[in-house]
Amino acid sequence: MSARLTGRCDCGAVSISLPALPDRMNACPCDYCRRVGARWGYFSHDAVGIDGRTDVHVRATRSVEFHRCAACGVATHWQFPGRPAGTRMGVNMTNFDTALTAAVPVVVDP
Repeated sequence: MSARLTGRCDCGAVSISLPALPDRMNACPCDYCRRVGARWGYFSHDAVGIDGRTDVHVRATRSVEFHRCAACGVATHWQFPGRPAGTRMGVNMTNFDTALTAAVPVVVDP
């Protein structure tokens, strides 16, 4: 089994593991993502490991749950409510070492 990549929030209370880097990172221009400065990598929900306690903010549209570390408040990931099997989720790639993500292109998709 190949090694997984691990990222952490600012305080280290939440860790995120991934099977590989994404092909690109999305600098989503919506109000929430712009405010938190996230760079989202997209993965199948079952490919991502999240360990640690998060708080959840559900957008007014009730379509996406944004998670942040319960201790330091750093955005960690988003997912759809109920997490249907095989669905896509977003991981905030700013929680990973910049030397690791530097070569991943950043796009702006709404």
